[in-house]
Amino acid sequence: MRDHRRPGVLAAVIAAMLLALTGCVGIPGSGPVNAGLSLSEDSTGSNIAFNPQGPEAGASQQSILRGFVASFTSATGGYAVSKQFLSSDFKTKWDPRQSVQVRSGTPSISQLGAASLAYSFDTLATVDSTGAYSQTSQSFTLPFSFVKEGNQWRISAASDGIVLADQTFERIFRQYPLYFLDQQNQYFVPDVRWYPIGTASTRIVTALLAGPPDWLKGAAFSRFPDGTKLSDAGSVITPADGVAQVDLSKEALVASARDRQNMYLQLAQSLRSVSSISQVRLSIQGAPVQADDPGTAGPQVDFSVNSQALVLRRKEFGFYANNRVADLAGISTKVLSLGPRDATISSDQQEVAVLGSAGVSVVRKTGTVALIDPRPDLIAPSLDEAGYTWSVPKSAPNAINVYDPSGTAHPISAKLQDGSQMISLAVSREGARVLMLLSTPTGPRLMVAAILRNEKLEPIGIGPAVVDVSLGNGVAVDATWVDQWTVGTLLTADGQSRVELYAIGGQKTALSSLVPSRQIVGGNKGENGLHVLGRDDSTLYSWGGSSWQSAKVAVDFIATQR
Repeated sequence: MRDHRRPGVLAAVIAAMLLALTGCVGIPGSGPVNAGLSLSEDSTGSNIAFNPQGPEAGASQQSILRGFVASFTSATGGYAVSKQFLSSDFKTKWDPRQSVQVRSGTPSISQLGAASLAYSFDTLATVDSTGAYSQTSQSFTLPFSFVKEGNQWRISAASDGIVLADQTFERIFRQYPLYFLDQQNQYFVPDVRWYPIGTASTRIVTALLAGPPDWLKGAAFSRFPDGTKLSDAGSVITPADGVAQVDLSKEALVASARDRQNMYLQLAQSLRSVSSISQVRLSIQGAPVQADDPGTAGPQVDFSVNSQALVLRRKEFGFYANNRVADLAGISTKVLSLGPRDATISSDQQEVAVLGSAGVSVVRKTGTVALIDPRPDLIAPSLDEAGYTWSVPKSAPNAINVYDPSGTAHPISAKLQDGSQMISLAVSREGARVLMLLSTPTGPRLMVAAILRNEKLEPIGIGPAVVDVSLGNGVAVDATWVDQWTVGTLLTADGQSRVELYAIGGQKTALSSLVPSRQIVGGNKGENGLHVLGRDDSTLYSWGGSSWQSAKVAVDFIATQR
């Protein structure tokens, strides 16, 4: 098979405005910092206000518990309404930000003892204390203890965290991409988190200061010096003019001028998804940090690719439009000489990794054709921005070879399940992550993990998987990067193919079924840039927003654009 690559009101306004002595740097209106896609919008017009009430006098234990759970819809004042249901001693111990359990269906309450109840429910997902989202399907029973204070029942013991119905969760929480940097500060690496709308800006900045999550360590980096914190709890605000003030602690003073620039860029890019913020002011202990827009020299958020499909059709290789294939000068003829079955082109269109009749070869526009992997049973190769070509046999998924520009192989073991087959392997566009679609003895399996590199940028390993999901019934056919934080899978079952989208750190989305298909490749516009190739008639299909649309043209394969 093949590889496809390329990964309400904002915040409560703090009563005292921070010092206005900091330099104001607008989020650039053009250039690479502005290239990011908005993952979420905080438009106040689309939010529903929740106003939960505190406990009623003389309420029973069950009424207190129901009111407590209902109060989770308001995080105002650090869940001030929720804490009214707690005993005096327990108010200071309960941590509502420890986790969010997203439940489905109707919960139940049962009596455990004279002063204790159990709250039972099924989950769809959980969000941890950092805002990381995980899909789950589990049953939970949470115990609650009660005590009387002033002849009123109050909760004296309960698990940390909150529980929200799925529809309520989607009204209160939004997903926000945090942006870290690759090893050479050339590319942004996104990590999606979920926060309540009213606390998003401060939590985004706090999470950036904490550095990359465990699964991305060694592949993505933060340029904030170790130990850097917000100078106080009100260091991020969004007044009426849309300016976010970020004042950092003294630890940030050791940052070099370049690191301060990158610190600002991380903040500006990460806060871009908060729609009420239009500018960022960065300061260290009240002293302004000046940062200029680096233009094209700054870190890239995502690559733009040609909106036309890159295909092999009737012994022509190039971009397809209007029933014509436009050749790539210096490349197409070389690719055709290899008997190509699949290909991936670099972001600068100077290099193509080709799966041909003899194995995997590299075609360079200004150079020669080099066969680098002659092993049998290879799947389509992948390229990364450091100039490495990834290749692996379908039947030996742990035998991944990464070839440097000279053609030298660097073996990498992914430690995958025995008896598995590698269906697709694709490196993300910025080169920090890899997706793997597997056929295993227990069914199709999707994995996404970080790529670990040494100081020479050589890939040396694959980190722990942040996505590791069983895809249910069907035959694994193909997978692709849909955008920076979404991967798509193509499976076939019961005479139809289905495409499912998995947001890394987010939710799963199923697109409508289509004819049995054999390839899927991503493009520029998220799911609207997807192309699928029919299995039986080789017809090219694209996603039209609500259904699959036929281009009424047959091609041999669709190549992946970096």
